[in-house]
This record gives sequence, C-alpha cells and structure tokens, in this order.
Amino acid sequence: MNALDTELQLKAASLPDDLCSKKNESGVSLNYVLTPTFVEPEGYQWYVLRVPYGREREVAATIQSPTLLTYAPVQTLARIRDGKREFVEKSALPNMFFAYARESDLAYYQQRTIVLKDHPDWQPAQLRFMYDHTQKNEQGYDRKMTVPMEQMRHFIRVTMQHDEHVRIFLNDAFSAKQGDYVEVIDGKFAGVRGHVARLHGQTCVLVNLEGICVASTAYVPKAFLKKINI
Repeated sequence: MNALDTELQLKAASLPDDLCSKKNESGVSLNYVLTPTFVEPEGYQWYVLRVPYGREREVAATIQSPTLLTYAPVQTLARIRDGKREFVEKSALPNMFFAYARESDLAYYQQRTIVLKDHPDWQPAQLRFMYDHTQKNEQGYDRKMTVPMEQMRHFIRVTMQHDEHVRIFLNDAFSAKQGDYVEVIDGKFAGVRGHVARLHGQTCVLVNLEGICVASTAYVPKAFLKKINI
C-alpha cells in the first residue's frame, strides 16, 4: 500500500458513511471520496460546470456544502522573482470546475445568481452545466456532461500533487501518441491508471477525461509502471 492510500484510508475511517451525514458538517471530504471503499450515494455524479469571468475557484468554494463536493484543479508554476525561485498556482481549467452532487442540487444554483462567499462586492456569478453534444437523453436533448468516478479518482490523484511538472491540457489543444494502459505502482503517483506517453522526452502517464481535458503526471520511471489489460 502506498503512502497516499494509507493517508486516505486513515481519514476515511473517521468520516461518515454517506455525504449527507450530519457528522460531516464541515464539508464533504475529497479524501473520503477518493478511497476505494467509498460507496457512491444514489443519484450522485461528477458534473462539469462552467462559470464566467474566470471565477471558477470562487464559485466552487461558495457552493461547497456537506452534500456537494467541488473540485477546481490548479497548475503549479515556477517563476523567478527578485532573483528567487517561487511557486504560484493558477486555475488549470479557466471558467470550469467539477462538482460531485445530485443534479437537483446543482439545478438550484443554476436558477440563481451566486453571490461569492469571500467576495460579496463582486458581480454575482451564473452557473451553467456543460453538455455532451454526442449523447442524447430520453427527451432527445444533449446530455449533461459527467465524468465516471474511477476517471475522476485518477485525475484528482494526479492534479492534487502541486507539482510544477504536472500539466493539464484541453482536449482540443492536445495531441500525443498514447501507449499501453498502465498503473503506477511506486512513487507519489502510485495507484494512478492511464495511458503511458512521452512528453518533452519524458515518460509520463496520461489521464484522459474524454471531451474535457487530459492530465499528465510528472516523469515516472518505466520500472514504476505495470501494464493493465483492458
């Protein structure tokens, strides 16, 4: 068992059995949702949402609640300032974030303007679902875009590392030859599954959220990769 799995399981042991438990009043735990033993509550899915004005992190923080988990990934960038190297974080997906919730809970916010919790003087934001134009629902309309839990687990494991070599690319701006489907078995990305690739001459693993984006790990030695048959 790798260190991240151990940390996640220890945190899960003290958390409630479902997202709606009153014992989880401080908010839904991302670590809890990432554990392999987490049982998904009925009706919950990972939705992809849009907001204007580059306020995805502020809106995500505002609507987070005991029954609604949000995730706005960031990228860590290195820069030189006054002769010193420092790290800064910026949104990896401008105007976009993910929410693990029931559709009805998100529809509540979609029907209202959102006053930002930490910035009440800013213009209120409007929340919008993203749609999959290749899939139709029973009524013949485009389906709301969702991401399977397993894909989100790997995506979050990669993007929560705060590593300047982790990158997130929008699908329409990314092209790279992808190899075998593998699992990382050692190092800080242990447990991540995706397709092996070479970016900038380095071996990495790609986690693809189809129609949305691709996350790439930092360098992973080939000895840390195990091929998975799918």
